[in-house]
Amino acid sequence: MVEAHEYQVSARLERFTTWPWSYTVLVVVGAAYFFGLFDVLTIGVAAPAIGTQLGVAPQNVAGIGTVISLIGYTIGAFLFSHISDTMGRKRGLMVSLIAYSVGSLLTATATTVTQVYIWRFVTGIGIGADLAIAASFLSELAPHNIRGKFQSLGTFFGFVGAGVGPLIGFLIIPAWDFGWRIFFIIGSLGGIFVIFIRRNMPESPRWLVSKGRDKEASDLLDSVEKDYKQRHGNLPPVNPTKGEIVVSETKIPLLQLFSKKHGLRLILVLAVFLLYYFYTYPFLALTTSLLYASGYTIITSLLVVGFGSLGYAIGSFSAFLFSERIERKYLISILFVAQGLSMFGLAIRLNIAEILISDFAGALTNTFLATTLYVYAAENFPTRARSNGVAATDGLGHLAPVFSIPIALAVFMSSGFFNTYLMLGIVAIIGGMVVLLGIRTTGKKLEDISE
Repeated sequence: MVEAHEYQVSARLERFTTWPWSYTVLVVVGAAYFFGLFDVLTIGVAAPAIGTQLGVAPQNVAGIGTVISLIGYTIGAFLFSHISDTMGRKRGLMVSLIAYSVGSLLTATATTVTQVYIWRFVTGIGIGADLAIAASFLSELAPHNIRGKFQSLGTFFGFVGAGVGPLIGFLIIPAWDFGWRIFFIIGSLGGIFVIFIRRNMPESPRWLVSKGRDKEASDLLDSVEKDYKQRHGNLPPVNPTKGEIVVSETKIPLLQLFSKKHGLRLILVLAVFLLYYFYTYPFLALTTSLLYASGYTIITSLLVVGFGSLGYAIGSFSAFLFSERIERKYLISILFVAQGLSMFGLAIRLNIAEILISDFAGALTNTFLATTLYVYAAENFPTRARSNGVAATDGLGHLAPVFSIPIALAVFMSSGFFNTYLMLGIVAIIGGMVVLLGIRTTGKKLEDISE
């Protein structure tokens, strides 16, 4: 491995005091997040209507459909993150967008539940790397003093998608027999943004340096600095960072993560993601169907989840406001505990108002947590394997629901709604304790942390 110093790319990126790129970058990456996270929730929201039309129990459609999507998610995480680390962030983001858009569109054409499952698998492949690549992309474009803030802002657009998804489902699905099909067609529209990515997105200068393409990275920064000076005045002098971006000499970026330093981080971040997704997916995918199976009407079940989904955008925007104010691992721990308390609130089901408030609090703290967790995960890994690091931990973390969703359904069938959500709350609180073993990252330069 050879260190790249000549063009001081990382040091030049770190001297910006605010977002140096066009805001179009945030909007386009935010669109990738928007449609990816919109599509994560579609099967759970549409399950009662799909199950009724195709003659399958709604909780089985939601449970099996989600599990199959997650298996695809894990495969896609490794496949497309490899493209991102070897061929560029732009190209990786483009192929992931195309994959999940095609999968969602074909889900809308399904005439059997088997077809629904097949196309959810394809959709999962695309979504699997989308979030990891977007997280890596934004973390590499931002200087250390605003990294969490602007990465959270990009993620905010995604959780607007997660928030409006159930509301759109509430309005569309009951209105027509084919309402659930329209719902999936809406989820497929993310592919349109591939055109904008190709035309308007810069490549990550840090990634260019990791591939030995220093001159390209320097030329790109020349243009950005010129534009920045016109808008904000002169830049401070370049102060070299302690760490420098390391050029990768392997064709398999994932292997870069198995050093002692990064291997321990890989294990810790993976454990946190496993615990997060263990309770999150039953909460996201099953709540509508389990409320329905507990005696609530389809309209009431959709209303609870639809109202609660308003918290998704608020939660992710909260990460934008607070991500640089509190050390990230401590903030993540607090949010895990808040998630546990929200699950306990759902478990007791005192009345409709209390259920609405608990679901809203669960949605708000969930996206606050997820946004902060994606920022934190990207900070743990080096540029030459950052997409692989986030995808490996996030992707393998998505295997937890493959087990937790059947477990949650089994607990529900044997012990009822209360014990199901009590279990989910306990797992969330355990996650809050595990993350405290991680590194501190807030306010530190990316190369000083991860290279």
